[in-house]
Amino acid sequence: MCRDVDVGREPGRRNAAVGLAQLAHFDQAQNKRKALWRTYADALAGIDGATLIDVDVDRSVPHLCVVLVAARDRDHVFRALRRQGVGVGAHYPPNHLQPAFAAWRRDLPVPEAAGAELLTLPFHQHVTDAEARRVVSALDTALGQARAAR
Repeated sequence: MCRDVDVGREPGRRNAAVGLAQLAHFDQAQNKRKALWRTYADALAGIDGATLIDVDVDRSVPHLCVVLVAARDRDHVFRALRRQGVGVGAHYPPNHLQPAFAAWRRDLPVPEAAGAELLTLPFHQHVTDAEARRVVSALDTALGQARAAR
């Protein structure tokens, strides 16, 4: 399908060509993402100290797998997971704290508090169920270590 699009030198055309090629696999990708999210939800159900941000996987395709952990533990958990090779992230800092919005900066305690608790777990259609369970096990261990360090 990409052969039908003249990608030339325009990044927009290249992105469109990639998108068109991926569209043929969308059903497979969305089904995998929904199944992966359910695997994470099941595995996280018994983890003390991590709350999964719920997604209606029957009516949407999850983009991220986000958990909340206590702000006092988040950085410790983040570093511990990274040391274990887990590609954890801290998405997204509140918009009003971004440099682009500096002119409009003001205190917004609710998004700031939420931003300090968010962690994103590895989430793409190539993550296996076993890898997701390993991530949750590593998260559980890191949370235990953070509690012990207090």
